[in-house]
Amino acid sequence: MKELQRKQRIRRIVYSIPSLIILSIVAFFFTKGAVKIVDKELESSARVRDLEAEAITLMLREQELKKDIARLETEEGIKEEIKDKFNVTQEGEHIAVIVDERRSATSTDIFELSWYKRLWSVIISPYDK
Repeated sequence: MKELQRKQRIRRIVYSIPSLIILSIVAFFFTKGAVKIVDKELESSARVRDLEAEAITLMLREQELKKDIARLETEEGIKEEIKDKFNVTQEGEHIAVIVDERRSATSTDIFELSWYKRLWSVIISPYDK
């Protein structure tokens, strides 16, 4: 009988309002910690993906630079680079310069605009300098 009374007293203590509130608070903090851990895991996995992409980009850049170094180790590569950087030619070479035809401004260009754009350009033109 005393054993039964002792068990009932323990149940009353465990299921009482103050103990349930304390238990809820403890559960809340545990849940909050678990959510923070999950957030950090997601953040770190995104960071890992970014770093892997950056590593791949850097490896491709390294291969490109190795090709450029190999090209610059030859005499033809050196001559090409000098021509590109300094815009020079060797003796006996000729360069053709191709110039695109530019459209000259005419007084009819402004009348192709709508009336409010023409008005706005007239208002803004003194401040356009």
